[in-house]
Amino acid sequence: MDLSGNAQQVWIFLGESDQWHGRPLSLALLELLKRNGIAGGTVLRGIAGYGAHSFIHTASLVELSSDLPIVVTFVDRADRIARVMPDILEMVREGLITTTPVEVIKYTSRAIGPFPAHLTVADVMTRQVVSVRPDTPVAEIVALLIDRALRSAPVVDAENRVIGIITDGDLLTRGATELPLALQRELSLAERAATIETLAAHPHTAADLMTPDPVTLPETTPLAEAAAVMADRGLKRIPVVDAQQRLIGMVSRSDLLATVAEGLRQRPATPIRQPDGAPKTVGEIMITDVPTVQPDTPLAETLDRLLETDKRRVIVVDGERRVVGIITDGDVMRRAAKRVRPGALRALAAWFGGGARPPGLEVAAEGRTAADVMTSPVVTLPTAAPIADAVRLMMAHKIKRIPIIDTDGRLVGMVGRAGVLAALSRG
Repeated sequence: MDLSGNAQQVWIFLGESDQWHGRPLSLALLELLKRNGIAGGTVLRGIAGYGAHSFIHTASLVELSSDLPIVVTFVDRADRIARVMPDILEMVREGLITTTPVEVIKYTSRAIGPFPAHLTVADVMTRQVVSVRPDTPVAEIVALLIDRALRSAPVVDAENRVIGIITDGDLLTRGATELPLALQRELSLAERAATIETLAAHPHTAADLMTPDPVTLPETTPLAEAAAVMADRGLKRIPVVDAQQRLIGMVSRSDLLATVAEGLRQRPATPIRQPDGAPKTVGEIMITDVPTVQPDTPLAETLDRLLETDKRRVIVVDGERRVVGIITDGDVMRRAAKRVRPGALRALAAWFGGGARPPGLEVAAEGRTAADVMTSPVVTLPTAAPIADAVRLMMAHKIKRIPIIDTDGRLVGMVGRAGVLAALSRG
């Protein structure tokens, strides 16, 4: 954090007995400052003093008082103080608050870990969780997941205890659906309704489709520990439970990375502490086997290339391997929806989901190239970029993967959220 030059010091004068929601107000103020990334705060306890009521309080044995003067003080930039001041004013109902211009002569801080030590999964999880019961029909499950743009749903018993989880992969591998949920969302409303109607005759319920006894996290789990579990198990999201094992939320890979990104925003000059031997740059964690096509690659050939990768995405590069675009199965579906009849769109989605190649694909794609369906421009990073830069860009642009380029701007690899989280979890 940059504190050089002019800054402000805030002084908050309280009484020792002042409370905020049943806790000492001074400690509640410190937690507020910490959550908002303020550089630091100090609580000073007076040995004697008096306020507007004129009663003198002292720490002497003769006049022992339970309401000694308390001072909370901190130094930071004026803009950051202005951001946190409304909350301070709300909390300090009685007392005195002053600010003083100060010149910071020196400020240094040690590197900190990527995940705030004081936060747990309960602080960052999603609390509005869509869950199902063991007897919930498959049609209802799929409708919920599509309508809420979700990829999974915990299965809970009558006491709201987690007994299983149903993911997009469970629905596909156990034959409940033919299309990945993300591609089903690209279909027309009529086609989606037809899919749900077909599933209504399906005998399967959540109990038949779920993965039983899934990984869960207690609500008190530190973020670093949650990141390590996700990285080790290859999970994107995990149910969070209370002391009685009842479902209270879901924490995702995105939730954890968003917390890291917020810490980077609040402390832009403070490096992330990583242990010796841990990767520091995107070049150290990138995958190098990246499928590519060129802008003039025929669309039919581009689609074949797209299906060769499990991630269902290809990078579009020019003759010098400079990145000019990216193509995902969703890109193709969205752009194809405007040009093909509904039945053909469903056949295309089924192909992406592992079905048969649609008949007449070459005719439908004739005259079209990769450039017609790619997304451009593309966010990239050089190999020497810190992993923190990948976190910032992924969260800011809501993207899951970033192409990595060399010093000449040529594609050399790609990093994804899973690789980034795995690297940070080693801190």
